[in-house]
Order: sequence, then C-alpha cells, then structure tokens
Amino acid sequence: MDRPTAQALIVQLRGRLPSLSPAERAIADLVLADPAGTATLSISRLASAAGVSDTSVTRFCRALGLSGYPDLRLALAAAQLAGGEDFAVRIGAGDDIAGDDETATVVAKVARLDARAAQDTAEQLDLRVLDEIVDRIAAARRIEIYAAGSGAVVAADLEYKLQHLGLAATARSDVHRALMGAAHLRTGDVALGISYSGRTGEVIDPLTEAARRGATTAALTSDPLSPLGKSAELLLTFAGRATAFRIGATVSRIAQLVVVDCLYVRLAQRQDPAAAEALHRAHEAVQGRTRRPSSD
Repeated sequence: MDRPTAQALIVQLRGRLPSLSPAERAIADLVLADPAGTATLSISRLASAAGVSDTSVTRFCRALGLSGYPDLRLALAAAQLAGGEDFAVRIGAGDDIAGDDETATVVAKVARLDARAAQDTAEQLDLRVLDEIVDRIAAARRIEIYAAGSGAVVAADLEYKLQHLGLAATARSDVHRALMGAAHLRTGDVALGISYSGRTGEVIDPLTEAARRGATTAALTSDPLSPLGKSAELLLTFAGRATAFRIGATVSRIAQLVVVDCLYVRLAQRQDPAAAEALHRAHEAVQGRTRRPSSD
C-alpha cells in the first residue's frame, strides 16, 4: 500500500470519529495518537491498550474497508517508511494550538493545518465520484446548493463559480428557502448539500426533499457514515482536524474550497470552449459595471 493510500486511511478515520462506537473510538484515538507505534503492536496488545476485545479491533478495521488488522499494520508501517519523520508531522503531532502560543507560532500552526487539510483532501478524494458530479451538474437544468453556518461561505463560492460558467446555480442557507427550492426540482436537476458533520438538519431536509422530487443528490462532508453521507446518491469527503481554538467546521473550510475548485475546473474543462465564452461574457458584464461612474 503506497503512502497516499495510507494517508487517506488516516483522513478517513478522522472523518468517521463521530460515527464510531465507544470501543472503535478508543482504538481510533490510539491509532491517531501514535500511528507508527500502532504498527508495531499485535492485535492483542492494541486491544488491551484500548480496553477492548480483539474482535472489536477486527470490526474496527473492517469498518475502514480493510480485511483485518494485518492490513492496518501494513498501511501504517508503509506510510512511516515512505514518510520518515514527516509522517508524524502529517498526522498532526505538535500542531495543536496552545493558549500561550506566540503570534508567530499561531500563524505557523494555522498555515500547517490548512495546508495539510488541502493535501489530505486531495489524496483521498474519490475521482470517479468527482467526475460523476461534474457530469450531472453540466447536464442539469438547475443546481441547488444547501449549507448552513460556515458552510454557507463555501456554498456561496460554488454558486459564484457555477454562475461564472453560465450555469443556473443557487446557494441557499435559509432552510425554508432551501425546502421551497428543493420542491421545484425535478429529474435531471442536481442538489448538493455541504456539512462538516453531516448531521445538519437544515442541509439534510432539503436534500431529502430534492431526492423525493427526482433530482440527483450529492453531499460534501467529512463523515461518510453521517446521515447526510448515507442519504446522498453521490458522496465526496474532505479532511479537516479540529484544534483547541479552531472548531472542525472552521478548519475544514479550506478543504471544502479545494473540492469546490476541483469541481469548477473540471466543469470548465468539460465546457471548453463554451466555458471560455461564458467566462468572457461574465467578465465583460462586471467590467462594464465598474467602468460607469457612481450615481452617489
């Protein structure tokens, strides 16, 4: 197993933490705290350290898509050999922000967290699903994007980019407007829900309504086992790790924007040269407005 695949395993594990049982969470905490050390442990020693049974460890591995504990040890060992000391840094050791950190330290840690969230997201992104969503959006009559809280910023960015390509996209952060919009969708339309936790009712409810109307539903979340992840027809996940002063949704914003940019570029490639013409028209319209003197 190569390094990107092993790193993707860690990213996947972080995203699934809220959906794990108490026994699986205990194992996950040990793996994330010392992935290199975990690779040296037998299944019985890991089970003992986590206070669980050997069967729980096996079940944990299978929940990650592995055939058993040997696969987990091989993945972690291969990643350590490939990454050396850098592996510990990439996993996140030493990046937690402390209350007494100086400004320069805070800036450095925030930059590392954001850069790693972007890289981790790229390494584990399902490219087949990405292109499937691109195909559906390109052919859609209407595209609805649902988000709440910090996710609304990402939804607005995607709306802006899709409109630049001449696509009929609308971002909605008010649940009532989202439900009304979803009620008017039909087969061939696309509804995309964005939620860090995958448990935001304001996102799940309109996406469910969109599915009921026959629209293609897609989700962008950190937890594939969340209600949002399970309810969507197409699923993309992203990385992001909370720290003492940065909640998960804040950390993941960069990762979400990476996925949005990937969707936008692939759509632009697909529509070329139509995309170039759409971008040119949008640019000309905006430039024409900025050249006129203000009436104030």
